[in-house]
Amino acid sequence: MIFENEMDIINAFLDANTYDEKYNIIRLNPDLMTDKVIDTLAAAMDTIISDGPIDRRYEDLKGIILTNRKFEVIR
Repeated sequence: MIFENEMDIINAFLDANTYDEKYNIIRLNPDLMTDKVIDTLAAAMDTIISDGPIDRRYEDLKGIILTNRKFEVIR
């Protein structure tokens, strides 16, 4: 899933049913990862990504999603 703009990636992330889907959405769209998008996606998961370089913030977001994915229970 490659998206063209920030709003599309945010909507897809919010509509994703699993952390695996969320991870793939951000993994396939690194060029759309802005501070605004990272903050919005983090807020959707009830977390905060510390300020800093965008590359580090992007990696932090991926790490949080991967951690949550380990504990995800699909019913």
